[in-house]
Amino acid sequence: MAIIRYIVDLPSDIADAINRFIESGRYRSVQDFLAAAASNQLHIEQHGTPQGLVFASTSESIDAIEGPSQHSGKLQYQLLAPDFGRVQTVAPPEPNQVAGELFGLWNKFFPVKITARVFANILKGDGSYIPLDSAQERAADVARQLGRAIVRKEKDLGRKRGDMIATALPWKREEFKAKTRFKTHFVGYVSRNGIEGAPAALRFVNITRSNGAPMIGLTAAGLKFASLTNPVIDQEDYAASLSQHERGFLTDHIRVELPAEAQLMRSALQAVAAGATSPTGLHAKLHELKPKLNETQLVTLRSGLLSRMYELDLMRRTRDGLTMIYETTPQGQKFLKED
Repeated sequence: MAIIRYIVDLPSDIADAINRFIESGRYRSVQDFLAAAASNQLHIEQHGTPQGLVFASTSESIDAIEGPSQHSGKLQYQLLAPDFGRVQTVAPPEPNQVAGELFGLWNKFFPVKITARVFANILKGDGSYIPLDSAQERAADVARQLGRAIVRKEKDLGRKRGDMIATALPWKREEFKAKTRFKTHFVGYVSRNGIEGAPAALRFVNITRSNGAPMIGLTAAGLKFASLTNPVIDQEDYAASLSQHERGFLTDHIRVELPAEAQLMRSALQAVAAGATSPTGLHAKLHELKPKLNETQLVTLRSGLLSRMYELDLMRRTRDGLTMIYETTPQGQKFLKED
């Protein structure tokens, strides 16, 4: 699907209201908000009902998912481990082009793995950059197919929604809005502030322009991450979204390339180790670290940070009645000692 660019004039009161939603953390950018608004209006025009709009609080029932329960041959081909010798890589973004920390809505690493694998397979012998719009669509399509297959498997396993590997993948019925979110958060785009999205923030991709058209390429670090064996993609093992090797690579990479993010992870682990084992206690610690953030922004920050740290097996959570309790894992303790 091609991306069409529009320039929209908005009254100042509407623009101010949109900016407040972005500042609160509910939307990453104006592009996010306007894509959601356009999707909502199209739904109303086509169906005459406001039900099922973008970012609604209800979720699609897993029982409604249709599709294969195992990875198809075509899907597997697009997710093959890359051949290092055939993939040309690009230089990572400059520090001033990308975020120094991972945004709260970039709450998983597994979607980034899918994007890196898809790009590595597109780039086999075909140059170092590919058009951004087609790359977005290909990655979102593959993520959707894989996500729907994973959801079926996780349903069979009786896994609870909060623990599902497919959580951040675009598997839900409203395909346009699900894929738009994935493209924005887990593929990327260019804004006036720089390069957006988790892959670029992790220095796994870079986006540039060729004859005015945005092009995206995979960095050496992105290719390395793509090449590591993944339990879900390569072995159809649904015990965890990442292998121990992938987790180790990511923590080492973040420590070196994203020191601000590493410090945030370290601070959260230290707070939990010191007794801030509840959401309230950890929230207070994050407020000390980020005093300029409002409550909504802090909740978004905490939610995304903890979700990524669970995935890296640095922290775990247990429930005691209505109370959520955090604790550091042996890997989390090791992360603290290594720093």
